[in-house]
Amino acid sequence: MEDFDTRLSELSKWINSTSYGGKLSRETYISSDLVVKDVKGSGRGVYASENVNPNSLIINIPHRFLLNFVTVLNHIAKYNGMILANHAIVPSDMNHDAYTKVYQRLSKDELIKLSSFQLLSMYISIERKRNHSYWRPFINMLPSIDDFSLMPINFDEDTLSLLPESTKAMHHKVLQRFDHDYQVIVDLLRRKSVDVSSVVTRDEFLLSWLSINSRCLFMKLPTSSSPSDNFTMAPYVDFINHSPDDHCNLKIDGKGFQVFTTSAYSRDEQLYFSYGPHSNEFLLTEYGFIIVDNKWDDINVSKEILFLLKPNHVEFLKQYDYFDNYTVNREGMSFRTEVALAAFQESNPQESRRLIALINGTFEGSSYMTVSSRIISEILEKIIHEAEQYQYLQYADDPNPIRRSRMKTIGQIYRNRKQLSRNVIDNLTKLQT
Repeated sequence: MEDFDTRLSELSKWINSTSYGGKLSRETYISSDLVVKDVKGSGRGVYASENVNPNSLIINIPHRFLLNFVTVLNHIAKYNGMILANHAIVPSDMNHDAYTKVYQRLSKDELIKLSSFQLLSMYISIERKRNHSYWRPFINMLPSIDDFSLMPINFDEDTLSLLPESTKAMHHKVLQRFDHDYQVIVDLLRRKSVDVSSVVTRDEFLLSWLSINSRCLFMKLPTSSSPSDNFTMAPYVDFINHSPDDHCNLKIDGKGFQVFTTSAYSRDEQLYFSYGPHSNEFLLTEYGFIIVDNKWDDINVSKEILFLLKPNHVEFLKQYDYFDNYTVNREGMSFRTEVALAAFQESNPQESRRLIALINGTFEGSSYMTVSSRIISEILEKIIHEAEQYQYLQYADDPNPIRRSRMKTIGQIYRNRKQLSRNVIDNLTKLQT
């Protein structure tokens, strides 16, 4: 594959193309104060080449360059003759090759039943293999599988075994989502008598699926059947990395996908989005990175709390939608955790007025806190003990750089868990004195 600078230049030419349908692509805008760098150790990112003011429009990508359910359906419609209610601007030059017949066999009814993840993962996997694709400049800039080496979905079993149990559980959910999406596409292609192995292998689908998962951005689509389908992939915009704090925001209108700054940037400073208030477990299993000082980090203690509960506690918590997903963070216990531990202290939670009052917000739950704090502190002491066994994993002498990086990341997870647990215990102790 061409080097990074060459591929970036081709992407820039594409999104500033003037050859589409005789129209000028005047809507495309990339601020001259921005530059994309591929920095060793931190990957690709968007940096300020000059000082950038807050509340400035820095990027606008027109809709014809956005990759989403609507644009993909319209591209495939050029081959199979589908009549669509939602139209998008698509290139008129059709590429006839071995994959044309695959698109021709897929019906509208079959395609619209797919989720955005399923359709786009199949489509990107196919377009990646074509000699000529409208999306080639964009696809060439998508990540390689090495860029996802820190995602547990790519770990071997021995490495997976080193993760905390709650991280394993979150990884398992990601794996289940992927396996389900791939199987849906396999079943669809087999029903159309397509040789799946020649069209999209599991590894090819995984790379496309992970690229979407790590690069997609929210965008309301008219075809969406669920909130999870409301996303698009936007070239160049997807180079902007994550920060726990808000730095840039998005606006989508008829002009396209726009990015505005919310704060000032100095020359050579990297620009960021916030993906949301996510824990390190979530960031690792979904995107393949963690943040050492993540203000949104938490520890999932669901397994330990669920072990304490009796059937009537479980019944009560399910009835009020407070079953499972119990966490602690730098502020202390989540409200779900408080409710679960309060229910545990009631022999008959269904008849407890103070417990119902706690849920309804008319009682602060002070009478529960002594026992709840003790239980959480005991759980966190065990987590600290576990972290002390794994926080300094031996990796320095490992000849495999990917494994070294994974061991270093896992060790950091445990150090973060230890520090957060200790902080929560100290804060709970202060509250009880």
